[in-house]
Amino acid sequence: MKIASYNIQNLFHRHKSFRDHSLSHNVKQWVAELDDLIMRADKSPNDLDRVRELSFLLGFDQVNMHQYGTLRTRNGELYLKQGVQGRESKAGNNDLWNGWLALQTVPVPVRAQQHKAKTILEIGPDILLLQEVEDAASLVEFHGRVLKSPDALTEPEIHVFEGNEAKGRNLGVLLRNGYRLQGFVTHRYVRSAKGRLLFPLDCQEYHIASASGERVVFLLAQFSKASEQDRREQSQTLAHIYKGLQERGHQNIVVCGTFYEPSFSDTLSPLLRETDLHSASRHPEFIADKDLDGHAHYHSMTAYRKGVNLKQQDYLLVSPSLWERTIGAGLHRKGIWPGNQGKWPVYPTMQKAGHAASEHPLIWMEVKP
Repeated sequence: MKIASYNIQNLFHRHKSFRDHSLSHNVKQWVAELDDLIMRADKSPNDLDRVRELSFLLGFDQVNMHQYGTLRTRNGELYLKQGVQGRESKAGNNDLWNGWLALQTVPVPVRAQQHKAKTILEIGPDILLLQEVEDAASLVEFHGRVLKSPDALTEPEIHVFEGNEAKGRNLGVLLRNGYRLQGFVTHRYVRSAKGRLLFPLDCQEYHIASASGERVVFLLAQFSKASEQDRREQSQTLAHIYKGLQERGHQNIVVCGTFYEPSFSDTLSPLLRETDLHSASRHPEFIADKDLDGHAHYHSMTAYRKGVNLKQQDYLLVSPSLWERTIGAGLHRKGIWPGNQGKWPVYPTMQKAGHAASEHPLIWMEVKP
């Protein structure tokens, strides 16, 4: 049984609020100013001149219009045609509309999609737990387009369950080779000490059975990125759920997700030091590509381990019964753009940050029957 956990950061489209960090401060100001001017009903000559200036600064005159589409009506229905059909300055009459809409998502580049698929295919997990997936239809399409094996004997099970956020970041699981979902529990309504929903996306519990009948319980969660206090409460709650499963007789338990803290952090103590969970990154057979050049012998304070100088924030943890049967574990980061933090082996086709599969590694473990 090969298990993997991956924060894939969306498949086809990602909410623009998670991509704004790539824009410079000036560009953000120009976009905001242009939006404000366009919204004004009565524009002065100076306003129109400024619109032209901002359009030039933002490169609108160099935009490839084939990346956009034109909506047309036909027999009372709307159709989308590639490209912009003409550049009319205003609508022709009262029943025609020529305007703009603020899109809430941006497309994931095709090359980034390919690197997401390569990352998963190179590991080939039987049970893949995913974070930040748009919806079930997207994951089904992604599987059918780039993950499906032509010689697969059985169709996989694909499940995506909506959580607390409305920005297309949901949790899900992809099962193959006879593994089936037997039960599902959501902990999305757990409240913090201040009365707010505790988990930003969700904390989901999957009860999965193999073809032979063995059952494993998976807990998948994503902690708050901004609040240390929230992460402490989330860690305590996740540890409480794990111990509750043990008390009810479950022995095979996996806990995974993005926790946004290194393992030595006191915030994660309830989960990492006050339970009997074991981390994949601590397994003696743990495999990961070492940093290139002279960085292979360096150990960053927040790194996974010596020579794997990637900030630790993603975890794959297992109960003792599974740990005793674990024969291999590893971390796959060929799809992560190294930036200026260091160098590690990446896909040859990944030539810039926009080609990255994700900012997170895929972590995996293999457990013998």
